Amino acid sequence: MLWPFEKKGQTLLNSYWQFLRAGPEIISASISPQELNLSWIKKNKKTKIIDIKSHKKFLFKNLEFEKSIVFNPTKISSFLKNFAKENSIKNATFAISICGPTIFEKILTLSTSTPEKKDLNLKELKNLKWDYTYLGPSVKNGFEFYICGMKREILFQYKLLGIKSGIKPVVITTAKTAQIEFYKYLKGENFRQNQLVIDLQNSNYNIQSIFTPETIAKKIKLNQNIEAEIKEDYPLLATNIGLFLLGNKL
Repeated sequence: MLWPFEKKGQTLLNSYWQFLRAGPEIISASISPQELNLSWIKKNKKTKIIDIKSHKKFLFKNLEFEKSIVFNPTKISSFLKNFAKENSIKNATFAISICGPTIFEKILTLSTSTPEKKDLNLKELKNLKWDYTYLGPSVKNGFEFYICGMKREILFQYKLLGIKSGIKPVVITTAKTAQIEFYKYLKGENFRQNQLVIDLQNSNYNIQSIFTPETIAKKIKLNQNIEAEIKEDYPLLATNIGLFLLGNKL
């Protein structure tokens, strides 16, 4: 799901929100009430291999992101700014996924694969900026959709983070949207929407549990300086790589 602020005419059928055109460098940022994980990622144009140039985890100790609300934008923006500075990243933008109670998420099964928006307009979505993405045909009957939404004032906080850090946001999304994008990358030409739904159901819709360190390692290259410290964060890499891929679609 992508919420546009400055891009006009952007369709919202892919479960992520777009702010601006991505810059030459994208910092992937996955944020939860517990921590912020930042990754600097590149992609080899010839081999298509994802190269994790740098990765860093910041633990929240003083309610900086309590209940998924940015209570300390100065602190969080300093993490972004310092990460870019430490890695000499020029003209950086950032793509971010958000976890927590400020995000509304739901899987909905409908009788059609091409619904009108009123067919998905749940009461929980009132006063939210929201949209949906088609997942695929249900294992039983119907068609599955992923819906998510967020209050506009919460969304606006991330634009303020960009102002404070000097690093503009290009994508805001949920962790699940980024993970689905990574799933598509893993499957490549073998990606099938019906298999996506089967895998989602088998994992109880916890798509992150599908990704093992072994499956991720086959598709990425790690900077040797960070390989040891990143092993515990392999599942988070799926999210951050998905963010990178979404940012590069813009």
